[in-house]
Amino acid sequence: MPESHKAENARRKKQNIAAGIGDESGRIVRVKAEAKMGRCIECQAELKITKTNTELKLHSENKHGKTIDICFPGAEAISAEMKNAVAGGKKGNDAKASSGKGGKKASKENLDDLLMAGMAGGPGAKKKKGKK
Repeated sequence: MPESHKAENARRKKQNIAAGIGDESGRIVRVKAEAKMGRCIECQAELKITKTNTELKLHSENKHGKTIDICFPGAEAISAEMKNAVAGGKKGNDAKASSGKGGKKASKENLDDLLMAGMAGGPGAKKKKGKK
């Protein structure tokens, strides 16, 4: 009989405790990296640096009338690193190619095989009449 998820987790925690991994109850806790912050050179406001830097751009353009490079030097480089780190885990164009929308074109031989197998939908197939 297969093990339930509750029993599987308990077994895993017991192994972690024996190996000295995790906290006192055997749980492995993931610690997030601290958010990267940038300080404005003009007004010393501290804002979080993100992949798009929307808040930084709005702050620098609306409050000071300057570009993000002047108010927050180095923020663009940090956001580019964040974008690259996220893009590194994705497959890019390979995932788009196999999404199912641009599949194989039906060739004449395949359609003939369908007709021979008795499938409806070919050139000589009868059309069903719907309700009027």
